[in-house]
Amino acid sequence: MRIESHIGLRFLKAPRQTRSISVITWISAVGVMLGVTALIIAISVMNGFRENMTLAVTGTVPNMRVMPKEGTISAEEARALKQRLEAVPGVRAVAPYFSRQAFIRNSDEFRAVVLRGVDPQAELDLTQLGLFLRDRVLLDLDLEEAPPVTPGEIMARLVPRVSGERAGIIMGLDLARGLGLRLGDEVEVVSTTQRMTPIGPVPLMKKFRLAGVFQTGVGATDEVTAYVAHRYAGRLFRLGENSLGFGLRMDSLDTSPAPVIEAAGDGYRVTGWAEENRNLFQVMRLEKVGVFLILILIIVVSFFNIISSLVMLVLEKRGAIAVLMSLGATRGLVRRVFFMQGVWIGALGTLSGLSLGLLGCWLLKTYDLVPLPQGVFPLARHLPVRVDWQDLALITGTSFIICLLVTLYPAGRAAGTDPVVNLRNE
Repeated sequence: MRIESHIGLRFLKAPRQTRSISVITWISAVGVMLGVTALIIAISVMNGFRENMTLAVTGTVPNMRVMPKEGTISAEEARALKQRLEAVPGVRAVAPYFSRQAFIRNSDEFRAVVLRGVDPQAELDLTQLGLFLRDRVLLDLDLEEAPPVTPGEIMARLVPRVSGERAGIIMGLDLARGLGLRLGDEVEVVSTTQRMTPIGPVPLMKKFRLAGVFQTGVGATDEVTAYVAHRYAGRLFRLGENSLGFGLRMDSLDTSPAPVIEAAGDGYRVTGWAEENRNLFQVMRLEKVGVFLILILIIVVSFFNIISSLVMLVLEKRGAIAVLMSLGATRGLVRRVFFMQGVWIGALGTLSGLSLGLLGCWLLKTYDLVPLPQGVFPLARHLPVRVDWQDLALITGTSFIICLLVTLYPAGRAAGTDPVVNLRNE
């Protein structure tokens, strides 16, 4: 151990003439510890919330969509476009994408919905809809417990298995509840496209049976979204063999759309999940910054305690400082002695806070310490917590660096001690 570290520790451990100085020193370390703990837990909870919200918002839609700027895509061009898109690096899955406004009617209930036509076999590869699918949960509570049904089996219900059976429809849990539906009930989907009849234009309609529900926890999705097989959606809107576009799943949500735009060509537009939800995630990012700035004030208060305790320690140890300087210690050595005391206080508080913060995150993630309202986090049994090591490095690094900075003034004051004056007064 270097001489300045050894002397600094001796000064911290030595009995104090004024006991309040020792108390303030420990309060400083505890304040740093609590500030770091609070920051780590708060930021980790916000990271978990953001991750859960990102999955809820993006899990039911493709990462990117390639749509024609005008009209629809012919069957021949759709096959060529799909081959070009599948060849783009970073593309994991490509499937037809259909989304149009429609109406669902059940007896006297009538709701406007976003109708999505999907390929039942490809949709679970294209999106993460399978994570949110529910079979009997929250709809048929009075029925006997049924064996678990896989997402693939629920998606297969969209296509009739035998002649005469109704095609299936999957809708958000809130939408199904609002319509008063139970699994197996029939509903009528009314298209916004009309056909001419002897009595005038009549909207196209088709009956479906409720094959399952999904729950993301996002009301804007669960209340207005329904899925049917792509072929039936096309018939409802008289698309024939044409397509409205393709959905893409990428290796990463942050993948650049530039290669996809290049592969699609000038006649198509490429949109992504980030464009539609930019405001939501900007708000969440600003909230995280705000929480960081507010909680860092707890640590700042502790920094002032560190300054005051070290200044009082300098005043108390003036005689010892004078003796050291008379024995040949330089002003630089004295400065480093008191600088190292701030290092020890900062390190003790920061590392203790880091340990308590990680422990708190583990407890929140493992046990039901904070009750969750039903349906708010459908994919989490406990409070969502995600520890980001970059955030940990930022929090602990910021705390430790500020601890070092606040020791500069008391260390400089100690180095300015006049040994002659202080020895004469001893």
